[in-house]
Amino acid sequence: MAENQKVDVRVYYQNLPKKDKGKFLRYLSKKYDYPASTMSGKLRENPISSLRRDEELNIIQTINEGLWDQ
Repeated sequence: MAENQKVDVRVYYQNLPKKDKGKFLRYLSKKYDYPASTMSGKLRENPISSLRRDEELNIIQTINEGLWDQ
């Protein structure tokens, strides 16, 4: 994915199959120590709260690098 493209992290997450959502959340939990349940709540269609700026930047970096899917 091109670096200059704006990634909508919620749309990206919502379009993942259920199995991959779990894998994505586990990666974020291991790499950034984000609680999976909190991230799941923040990334769902009707979020319980908004992402902090650092969370959004880290998730965009994760998506752009594609490392979580290995």
